[in-house]
Amino acid sequence: MLCEGLPRRELAIGEQLITQGEHGTQMFVLAAGSVAIHRDGVALTRVGEPGAFLGEMSAVLARPAGADVIALEPSTVVVVDHAATALVESPALLLAVARLLARRLDAVNSYLSDLKRQYADTDGHLGMMDEVLGALMSIRSAPMEPGSERTDLPAD
Repeated sequence: MLCEGLPRRELAIGEQLITQGEHGTQMFVLAAGSVAIHRDGVALTRVGEPGAFLGEMSAVLARPAGADVIALEPSTVVVVDHAATALVESPALLLAVARLLARRLDAVNSYLSDLKRQYADTDGHLGMMDEVLGALMSIRSAPMEPGSERTDLPAD
């Protein structure tokens, strides 16, 4: 089990778990209850599935939280301290988060593709789906240097 032995935190109704814009080192896994996700004051969704990750995007991208997470009912979360390190040290945790993010990206791609199909011959911003999709699909990660992090290997 991914969360075995990790600390738990109880949340009261209305308690804010994550604050948009704040830097944090934790990621959470919903064990029980439900939370609301708000970005820029707009309610995006409600999450109530046990096992849902919270704060994973901030951990993976090493940037401030992109949304507020607020308990809608008494809830319990598993606390993953030093989330970035935990992702590096636990391939199973990393794979679970990668699969979640890939599912979300696939859903967004499907939605944008459908918009593009529906509005391809439309003037205005909806007719610009080609440009929007092209820009989104060309986002690349930071450049990486090939090689090993091992220090016991001779330098080339």
